[in-house]
Amino acid sequence: MCGIAAYFDPDGRPPERAWLEAAAASLAHRGPDDAGFLIEDGAGLAFRRLSIVDLATGHQPLANEDGTVWIAYNGEIYNHADLRAELEARGHRYRTKSDTETIVHAYEEWGAECVTRLRGMFAFAIWDRPRRRLFVARDRLGIKPLYLARAGRAFVCASEIKALFAFPGVERAVHLPGLVEHVTLRYAAAPATLFRGITKLPPGCHRTIDDRGEREQRYWQVEAWEPKQALGDEAALEELTGRLTESVRLRLMSEVPLGALLSGGVDSSLVVAVMSRLLTRPVQTFSVGFDAPTPSSQSVSRQPYSELPFARRVAEHCGTEHREIVVGAGDLLRELPRLVWHQDEPVSEPAAIPTFIVSQLARETVTVVLTGEGGDELFAGYPKYAVEPMARRLAFAPAPLRALLLDGLAERLPFGLRKLQVVARSARFRDEAPRFAAWFAGLAGDERSRLLTPALREHDAAATGAFAVALAATRARRPLDRMLDVDLRLWLADDLLMKMDKMSMAASVEARVPLLDHPLVEWAARLPDRFKVRGLEGKVLLKRLARRWLPREVVDRPKVGFTVPLAPWFRGPLRPLVEDTLLSSTALGRGYFDPAVLRGYVADHIEGRRDRARELWTLLTLELWHRAYIDAPPRPVVFSAPPRAAEPGPTGTPR
Repeated sequence: MCGIAAYFDPDGRPPERAWLEAAAASLAHRGPDDAGFLIEDGAGLAFRRLSIVDLATGHQPLANEDGTVWIAYNGEIYNHADLRAELEARGHRYRTKSDTETIVHAYEEWGAECVTRLRGMFAFAIWDRPRRRLFVARDRLGIKPLYLARAGRAFVCASEIKALFAFPGVERAVHLPGLVEHVTLRYAAAPATLFRGITKLPPGCHRTIDDRGEREQRYWQVEAWEPKQALGDEAALEELTGRLTESVRLRLMSEVPLGALLSGGVDSSLVVAVMSRLLTRPVQTFSVGFDAPTPSSQSVSRQPYSELPFARRVAEHCGTEHREIVVGAGDLLRELPRLVWHQDEPVSEPAAIPTFIVSQLARETVTVVLTGEGGDELFAGYPKYAVEPMARRLAFAPAPLRALLLDGLAERLPFGLRKLQVVARSARFRDEAPRFAAWFAGLAGDERSRLLTPALREHDAAATGAFAVALAATRARRPLDRMLDVDLRLWLADDLLMKMDKMSMAASVEARVPLLDHPLVEWAARLPDRFKVRGLEGKVLLKRLARRWLPREVVDRPKVGFTVPLAPWFRGPLRPLVEDTLLSSTALGRGYFDPAVLRGYVADHIEGRRDRARELWTLLTLELWHRAYIDAPPRPVVFSAPPRAAEPGPTGTPR
């Protein structure tokens, strides 16, 4: 895994070496093992390498046989050996064993269509010298990021936004519509970012930049949601078994130590189970838990904040070498500056910090980890998929009943019944786009309008605009399919995968996601609904497979998710952080939010009237991002030691 940056000037001016070196230096965490540069008239490439495959000859930028095509590449191509055999049969000559060289020869052979032949995760920039053309591309699901900007007349791109500021002319300014979108969704949906003039290449797209301008094309999306496959239960289970096993097997390709992040949930546990069946040595697994009060039996909300007991049970069952770490409020407070710097823009996903900390733990013994991202979006694992029909019916209920249920009872629900409040909030919207957006939203509808000042309310169309665009573009027609497709395009790509990439690479660890193998994604799209949702149960087929290989108590339990205990922390040890940051003169002076409404949100949570942890975290990370990237030039923070380790699991070894 690597960090890349690229430069193209249609007027033929070469980049200064100092620009490329500064861009590469800001990406050193993505590639601590090596650096390389290409500089010539009108073009430049910068590269930082994390050595994983072809350790001896995988240096980049890398060229074809005659030096006319050069590449800087971030990712892994799992079918590169098969492509290599085909390309060598067509006369291409290899100098290395790397998948990087396969992309170069594939581009020579098939041009822009080369991306349709690649199976894996990638973001790359190819300099085509004879055509004076820069070609950039991103993988189908958006596992690897690529940001774009203009530096004067020059086009620049990089793996992270901070690298773009190395090029003169790339400014640090807030994109106000993006800010409204962030307050709503808690992330910026591609192609937008929170920086004015900086965008990200959408998943499944490539762009060509030359003297004639820029041309972007989408080369992949889930096209076929219909007809649904006529599969019996056993046939579906056997095919899922084969496809998932193949995907995991492909992602075991590595010349360095490899392990897995194990949350204790179904998805990551299933990946570990498959790895254990394929490998002759014990899998190294890594888990994170939280130092927070356990809800009492009298509490309205009895949801635990740690899945470590389930992760330990999976580790014991699969015979892994298991290690774990515990995160407390003090660790979050200490790591926040590092989180803000690494994320570039405030993806307000609380699990980012524990993901980074467990990646640090993993980096002590491995360089590559497999993770469970994607299972919920492919197989309908979130509770919202099961209850969306209820919210849809409520949305079209008669006005008096809606007022009673949504404006009356919902607002008076106890502090612990946040999930029912979310159902009620989503049911306020009859249109698909705002209703879908409301499920995971920070602030939605009237709540957002009351908080924003008039200057920001002018951009209110941006709040759910990305959902409207995605719904207009989807090929899906069934309600569940439409919801899944939008989540694949937006929530998964712009929130979860962005979090995993930024936080794992911050620890110089490559994260691979076998559930997002694109043939598996396309197959899952055509599964009948009964394999995904049955009553209030989600991930029906995936859980059937999990019951074959995992303990029942791990599979047949309420979904917890990677829940960070922000609610009690914000009322306890992190209360000063919330009040001193959000209610400071600096934050209030930005003119974004109504001060009285913001103070009311803080008081609601601290005084226990309503759980506003999600909203407060969204606003908190937004303010900290302003201080790091807008108020002052971004620069690396001083990194501190990782937090304390927990006692090892029953199959583990001491840290």
